[in-house]
Amino acid sequence: MTWGPKDKDAIRDYGIDWTADLPDAVTIAASTWLLDGETWAGGGDLVKVTDSFADTNATVRISGGVVGTTYLITNHIVMSDGEEDDFSQKLKIKER
Repeated sequence: MTWGPKDKDAIRDYGIDWTADLPDAVTIAASTWLLDGETWAGGGDLVKVTDSFADTNATVRISGGVVGTTYLITNHIVMSDGEEDDFSQKLKIKER
């Protein structure tokens, strides 16, 4: 799964489908998004507008960013069986 580049002025949804990584009948019980390994407090040059999760999918809506910067965005989930996992994805900001 690869996220294409984001324009600095775009407000876009980015998601992770956890289906292949979850055991049978297990769903997402909690989802947290992290920016470059730190808790995403919002604000700054890249902004988390909203986030959500349902069943086996987690989504974050992102705005802003600095052209030429690549951000590491991580989704940390807690599963319905109590296990936890992370998935990280790079997001490059580019003028489009």
